[in-house]
Amino acid sequence: MSVTEDRHHNGFGWSKEAVRERIVADFRDFTFTWRGFFKWTATTILGLIAGALFALYFLDWNQMRAPIGRWVSHRTGREVRIDGNLAVKLFSWQPSLEAGGVTVGNPSWLAGKPQAATVKDFRIEIRLMPLFHGALVVPLVRIVQPDVLLVRDASGRTNWDNGSGKQAWKLPPIQHFLIQDGHIRIDDAVRKLHFSGSVNSQETLANGGGAFSLTGDGTLNLSKFLADVKGGPLIHVDKTKPYDFTADVKAGTTHALIHGAITEPFHLDRYTASVDVSGPTLADLYFLTGVALPNTPAYHMTLWVERDGTSYRLTDIAAVLGKSDLHGNLQADMSGDIPALAGKMTSRVLALEDLGPLVRGGAPAPTQSHYLLPQTPLHTERLKRTNAEVDYSAARVASRDFPLTSLDTHISVEGGVLNLKPLAFGFTQGKLAGSIRIDARKDIPTSTVDARITDIHAENFIKRGDKPITGVMEARAVLTGTGKSVHDAAANASGTVTAVVPAGGVRHSLAEWTGVDVLSALSLNLAGDNSNTNLRCAVASFGAHDGVMTSQQLVIDTDPVRVDGSGSINLRDETLDLRLQGNPKHFQLMRLRAPITLSGPWAHPAIGLKAGAAVAQGGIALALGVINPFAAIAAFIDPGLAKDANCGPLLADARAKGAPVKAAAVKNAAQPRTDHN
Repeated sequence: MSVTEDRHHNGFGWSKEAVRERIVADFRDFTFTWRGFFKWTATTILGLIAGALFALYFLDWNQMRAPIGRWVSHRTGREVRIDGNLAVKLFSWQPSLEAGGVTVGNPSWLAGKPQAATVKDFRIEIRLMPLFHGALVVPLVRIVQPDVLLVRDASGRTNWDNGSGKQAWKLPPIQHFLIQDGHIRIDDAVRKLHFSGSVNSQETLANGGGAFSLTGDGTLNLSKFLADVKGGPLIHVDKTKPYDFTADVKAGTTHALIHGAITEPFHLDRYTASVDVSGPTLADLYFLTGVALPNTPAYHMTLWVERDGTSYRLTDIAAVLGKSDLHGNLQADMSGDIPALAGKMTSRVLALEDLGPLVRGGAPAPTQSHYLLPQTPLHTERLKRTNAEVDYSAARVASRDFPLTSLDTHISVEGGVLNLKPLAFGFTQGKLAGSIRIDARKDIPTSTVDARITDIHAENFIKRGDKPITGVMEARAVLTGTGKSVHDAAANASGTVTAVVPAGGVRHSLAEWTGVDVLSALSLNLAGDNSNTNLRCAVASFGAHDGVMTSQQLVIDTDPVRVDGSGSINLRDETLDLRLQGNPKHFQLMRLRAPITLSGPWAHPAIGLKAGAAVAQGGIALALGVINPFAAIAAFIDPGLAKDANCGPLLADARAKGAPVKAAAVKNAAQPRTDHN
């Protein structure tokens, strides 16, 4: 078949062989040049761009709502929908995007909750020319009727976390930022915070220029919340200059006035501010700051705040809390899941009663309780949300009942455990030192107190002019209990309490009364004799179990009388049940062999005689009187055969139990007496 016939046979005008020959000839004649390569490459790219621009120009963006929603949903892990109109204007010197009916769902673990956010209408505009210089400038952001729900569960999971951690928003320059009829709800199980309110922002004309304002109005944990933030017109913001703002925030009875400046405008994690805040207790600031602070009396505080990313510097702190003052500097690191505080605080005067539910400091018991130990719950659950390493000292401590002079301590909070260690109170003579530990890792906290009293003069605790008791007291108390208040922890406390007076003096008449030497005590009192007799030693040792302190050793040894005691101190109902039996060391003509009792509530203990022993002694006297009236007196005669207490071993035993008794005191007490009055 000829070539012509083959071409007609195939119906294309060319045979296969002819086509093949033509292609081979074309490639044989082809010569590669870079000019041709770039020419055709540029032509191809321009063609693609032109096609894309043509497609975008005539694109019906509403048809892209579903694909865009699916793509964003895949990227965020939650459902995102655009149910309203979607309009995109790209071919302009100021491109814009406007979307209506935007819905953002919650993560899967929040199934059943309302949507995380809904927006009736959202519009954003961008200036085109600055983009060519690598700058993003936003002339307008307008959000109409946003409804936002923020949730954090007890484990710390949130419905807003996108993996950015604690970093604050770094926004591009926005020249007009408008929020219309916004609503926000916050449900925070970690901080036990519930907020519901409205938010609006606008630009208003003031003094011939524009001014930005952002207002919030709602409730915070059922208390009224108001916020009013004002600043200069956003359109005039210069990224190289600070942006000044003021804020007036009222959360219940807490009121804060803030005058500050964003050091790098639109970088909301960099600012400085002076803060003037007041309220009924510092603890309420937890809901605004996330930092756990102690319960205090009504306060007024000023400070300077500097924020740089997740780091805060709180300087020039000056506060008045009740009758106390507070000064110092702190640093807060918010980069972790739990804020961390560090710094140093001081007080010129600390009123002990201002320590609130921890130490009553001589303040009268509240009318709703007859207990001396405070029953006010300690908010120890907040200890899990703050870590701290803070030094605190008070130059003077004011107390109605205790002769305190100063206080020094280191406050450490980590992982829900609070340690005040060392904790040292200064007295006019001597000191009280030790530690307090509160473990709040469980629902009901466990508290441990380890206190040492050294070189404290017992007479300093007696307010009356004459001092019937003198001597240096040394003591050690180690107690552990569980409970949400001081009283609850004491009500089931276990441990040991040991106190000693190695040597001292006691009013002679008082010593005779402890031995129930009626004639001698009456004669000394009637004669106005205020002289002291020697107190050889006094030792009191108690073992505590489940809120009841039971005496293990109770001895008071004076020259005329040795007193042995027994009984218990109940920490649950705050009562005493003690018996003191005096044994005279010299002849007594009229002595009642009846123990002295101390019983009843701590606040008003009753002092008396154990009636049974006195009745028995009276019965013996009556029987002897039947035989001979003069023989009845014999029942009240005591030959005074009691021996001195063995003070050396007693003090050594107390020292072994933890009482800070000096070795010299033990040695001196062990020396034999050379006289006996």
